[in-house]
Amino acid sequence: MLQHHAPIILASGSVIRQQMLKNVGLHFSVQPSGVDEDALKATVAHAPIPEQALSLARAKTLSVSIDQPDAYTIGADQMCELDGTILSKPGTYPKAEAQLALLAGKTHFQHSGIVLARGEEVLWSHHYTARLTLRPLTAHEIRAYVAADAPLASCGAYKFESLGRHLFSHVEGDHDVIQGLALQPLLVQLHLHGVISLAP
Repeated sequence: MLQHHAPIILASGSVIRQQMLKNVGLHFSVQPSGVDEDALKATVAHAPIPEQALSLARAKTLSVSIDQPDAYTIGADQMCELDGTILSKPGTYPKAEAQLALLAGKTHFQHSGIVLARGEEVLWSHHYTARLTLRPLTAHEIRAYVAADAPLASCGAYKFESLGRHLFSHVEGDHDVIQGLALQPLLVQLHLHGVISLAP
């Protein structure tokens, strides 16, 4: 039985992150960050991409946690990198198809930054990277996949937790990281900080 000893807040509107936390029995509230991501990205663009993801995760987390000193706030950010270039969420079907055509047959990286904070204090932060290779894809396969899975809000234009799994020839790294949340390390930290515990 999982016991909660303090409120938990997820500083993200991501449906998949919410589902990942629910799947492991966590009870939490959702309070998406109001951070201007585009402005923040411009200020950290000089840093290595994994550190950029971590900086955004930290800013998102603190923007929520600073007003919630009695809660533990979780924030995350994910960036898809191909040959040193960040691929943003496509937003439209044509852009999703174009991204997948660009990734097809190549290796890219998913960088995920994660932060746990309480009030103004960052208790733990880290970034993780997964390495993925898409198999060669035909234009027909790409159109069919995008139409079926609608990955418009997904970094890299695929949903790894869904039909997107069919697109890959090789994957190295934590599948949770690929989905945008380093879940196992997060659970370790929640236990270490006494936020949750297991009991009969």
